[in-house]
Amino acid sequence: MSESLITKRAIADSLKELTRSKTFDKISVKDITENCGINRQTFYYHFEDKFKLLEWIYENDLLEKPMAEVDFDNWPEKMEDVLTIMTSDKYFYINTISHTENYIQTYLLGQAQTLFEQAIDKLDEKGKVNDAERNYIARFFAYGICGTVIEWVLKGMEETPKFVTSNMRDMLISCSRAAYLHINEITQ
Repeated sequence: MSESLITKRAIADSLKELTRSKTFDKISVKDITENCGINRQTFYYHFEDKFKLLEWIYENDLLEKPMAEVDFDNWPEKMEDVLTIMTSDKYFYINTISHTENYIQTYLLGQAQTLFEQAIDKLDEKGKVNDAERNYIARFFAYGICGTVIEWVLKGMEETPKFVTSNMRDMLISCSRAAYLHINEITQ
């Protein structure tokens, strides 16, 4: 692991630790740097602000490895892995989703929409779906997934990751059939 990555991870761990005793909106860069024993200049060398740090944590811990090579067959397992990771850092995820004034929700929505757009492009081999339709369908599914995950987090992650992803899978199967019928109707 490179020295830069070690420093980023130390900064990230510092933020995670602080979210156990303070809400994200009340945590300052000074709090983060003092907690991990680095100076502010080092923090700013790696991250523009605490929100960019938060994005880095979500990207590295939830999206990059767990969602790598996600496809139509394995997405429920990948999503369950993500939710399981979230339960292992429950306080951090509840805190940051609850106290970022929709910043994280917007970030997650954008990430999910991009994944759905890529999925639609793979399904639409003949190029029947135009950009506006692709965008609308992707946003619809992204809102469904993100809304479900965010609600699950805000309610304290009471259901198991397996329960949540199983229900998501069933709903997405039903919705994807409806979307397929819709696409066929508008392209005939």
